[in-house]
Amino acid sequence: MSSKILIVDPLTLIGREFTRCLEDAIDLTVEVDYRHTSTDDEHQIAELGAKPALVPPLDDPEEIAGLGIVVVTSDTETERTRHLENLLIRHPEATLVDLGRLPGLAELTAPAVGDTVGTTDRWHLRVAHPALVATGKILAALRPLEPVRGSVAAVEPVSTFGRGALDALVHQAGRRMQGGSPDESIGGHVLAFNQVAVDADALTEEAADLIRDIPLAVTRTLTGSFHGHIAHITIEFAAAVDDPELRDAFDAADDIVIAEPPISLEVVPDRDHVLLAPPQLSPDRRIVSMTAMVDGLRLGGALTAIDILRAMTVN
Repeated sequence: MSSKILIVDPLTLIGREFTRCLEDAIDLTVEVDYRHTSTDDEHQIAELGAKPALVPPLDDPEEIAGLGIVVVTSDTETERTRHLENLLIRHPEATLVDLGRLPGLAELTAPAVGDTVGTTDRWHLRVAHPALVATGKILAALRPLEPVRGSVAAVEPVSTFGRGALDALVHQAGRRMQGGSPDESIGGHVLAFNQVAVDADALTEEAADLIRDIPLAVTRTLTGSFHGHIAHITIEFAAAVDDPELRDAFDAADDIVIAEPPISLEVVPDRDHVLLAPPQLSPDRRIVSMTAMVDGLRLGGALTAIDILRAMTVN
């Protein structure tokens, strides 16, 4: 792997989280450069990695083609983010990891976690959705019990849309409390005191790409919570299982913690593991249902990206 990383839009929520995690990953020795894709033509000045940094605007895909691994931490699309699309089209040899999961890059990238990074010289990847990262870890723990199929209901917070969406949520809440209609949307929706079921075809395809041997039915809902992803997961087994078997399987996993209810999203931020409510078995003991919570800035975010970078160094 190249020893250089270019972080695009490091001042976003996910950008700052990735910068912190990269600094803590002492096994990854890299040089870091920055670009921003905002509409402002000026350099941004910020403290990144405990030291001041200049973040120039991204004006041409050619200027970043040879700057190492491009890590995209953008939370909105602008005219400048199209340079990233052009980069992958003009320079198929370029390596890019998209943490921002930008719609414009979806058709040009493949979903990934560290374990799915193939042995290839060409990587155009996006970090897998937090709900699917959690599901993958749960299925890995349950493999000895022979899971055969399942479902995932992904519930996404407002922070998915970036820092500006948090301000928009406050505005929406204020307008609704006053009996008015919000004039500012979040991804085209009103999420204050609301939940919105949205199309999940792309997430279903992503699940099939990441977890090929176990079919999953997937739904996706946007919610008005500030932070923290929820996944309501149901898994069917080939034969009946019992509670001790489930407990043993999860106890053996170091990245899953079963907590006693009630469990609040308020305890999720900054956790590096999946927080799981006690799994519930069906009467025939062949179906288990559970609610998982994760900090999507870390799992399905910065920490997953770090795992991907580590896998690249091995390959």
